[in-house]
Amino acid sequence: MFRKVIVISVALSLVLTGCWDRQELNDQAIILGWGMDLLEDGRYLATANLVLPLASKSGGQQGGEQGGRSGFMTESAYGKNNRDAEQNMQRKLSRVLFPGHRRNIFIGEKLAEQGVFSILDEYGRSPMVRPRANIFVVRKGTAQEAMSLAYQLETNPAVAVQKIQEKSGAPISRSLLDFFISANGTGCGIMPALTILPPEVKIDKKSKNDSPPQTTLGLYGVAVFNEQLKLAGYLKYDEFWARLWITNLLAFRTFTTIINDVDADKPGGAVEDALSGASRGKTVTVTVDSFKSDITPIFSGGLPRFRILLKGKGYIEENNSPLNLSKPANVKKVEARMNQYLAEEIRKVVTKVQKDFKCDIFGLGDTIHRRHPYRWKKLAADWETIFPEVDLDITVKLNLTGTGLTGESLLPKREGGEK
Repeated sequence: MFRKVIVISVALSLVLTGCWDRQELNDQAIILGWGMDLLEDGRYLATANLVLPLASKSGGQQGGEQGGRSGFMTESAYGKNNRDAEQNMQRKLSRVLFPGHRRNIFIGEKLAEQGVFSILDEYGRSPMVRPRANIFVVRKGTAQEAMSLAYQLETNPAVAVQKIQEKSGAPISRSLLDFFISANGTGCGIMPALTILPPEVKIDKKSKNDSPPQTTLGLYGVAVFNEQLKLAGYLKYDEFWARLWITNLLAFRTFTTIINDVDADKPGGAVEDALSGASRGKTVTVTVDSFKSDITPIFSGGLPRFRILLKGKGYIEENNSPLNLSKPANVKKVEARMNQYLAEEIRKVVTKVQKDFKCDIFGLGDTIHRRHPYRWKKLAADWETIFPEVDLDITVKLNLTGTGLTGESLLPKREGGEK
């Protein structure tokens, strides 16, 4: 009798258990990108980039296509919020929408200006949304426009923008988790900003195999959000690196500055000579691949002050100036000129953020919180009004460790060069 009970129990367990609620892969519409736009009538427009089933078997065809067919599908739907729009989108699809692989989220500029709180709640609440998903604002455009553009180097534009962000000096793309942390810290949020770029020069095709430049997505910089999570403004591509350096997030960056004739003075000239004005076409380019930031809050009276020391190590990659870089004294002149140039650029960015945005996107308040928690308790409530008036003492110290394969140019001596 006991054996019969065991046999029946095993048989029932085989019948009644298993993944009864599973969704087969060929029944899923995998979302790689998701976009939200705000319309004039107050409705939301959701856009999804879906992986085409055959595209995954294409073996890496160029141009995001296989056999003349796009590697992704774009679908849209209206709704009162994210979930409502997703439900309305589902009625047009033969497969169940699966957001578990969603890698990027796009937000149209109009929605960003009105505030993103209304859509971000679902991203932090739903277990199907990855906290490491990247989030972008589309400057002067909509999420639908950005997501509808094919990108030639990648199968899906949702993947392309993530890689663009990573190759632009940030170690990782800005994620939902990062935005939630910053917004709940000093109250301000940061998102990468994209823009739709037409080709600089339009060239017509002469044959079907020609590949002239096309309209594409590009990284504009970063979008800054205030405490109400509304768009406060943008830092351009040539500005946002300053914020990354101050916050110890910059991985690499190439800088070009202009060298004046006086910089090509005879060896032994003062380093201060490198701080002269500009001469057209006489430039030096430096690549920096090691960055460090040291922020020290100083209390001496009312408002706190900050001493910010920015260090970096790099090497000279191009020299179009008269300087002979085989001489260490001239390398020191490039260091001095570059330090002055970078410090001036960073001060411009800091001033813009303090006066125009009034948002502490540099984590200065968090620095006080960590090092002086008791002082921060007195400052936290009024930090939004204190930050724009805070004085920042910024110093840049680059250490150039190389000049390439040769110190002196292989080309003939240029006008103004050392004899």
